[in-house]
Amino acid sequence: MNPAQRCPLCGQGNACALADGAPDIQACWCFVARIDPAVLERLTPEQRDQACLCPACAGVVEAAERDRRDEQD
Repeated sequence: MNPAQRCPLCGQGNACALADGAPDIQACWCFVARIDPAVLERLTPEQRDQACLCPACAGVVEAAERDRRDEQD
């Protein structure tokens, strides 16, 4: 895995379509995700604009779980 494919916060794979060489970057999960600016503030200046966060660190996983629970209620 190259550095662009690793989340700068946790080091796990970030599932970035662009880093994986997808021809249509809009197919990436981040194009439809709402990422809390506070999460981005956790990145150091050196980490910014180097690689994408993974869905878990971006908070997308917990937001999806919350939405799913809300739909069930």
